[in-house]
Amino acid sequence: MSVKELLINKLDLMSENELEKVLKLLQIFGLADHRKSSQSKSYSLRGLPIEYIDPLEPVAISDWDVLG
Repeated sequence: MSVKELLINKLDLMSENELEKVLKLLQIFGLADHRKSSQSKSYSLRGLPIEYIDPLEPVAISDWDVLG
């Protein structure tokens, strides 16, 4: 029996509540992203590389708009 068949058999035995938990877990790990099309509109920069330039450099008080 293949891994796919074993997984399907296990899923068939699960309750609806358990299946929802499994789906949420898969989505957390990015393995079941059925919402990708709607999220891509809202978060157009998601997934792009990020570059931090001097991330540990102290911030000057003058840089904070709230305090000025």
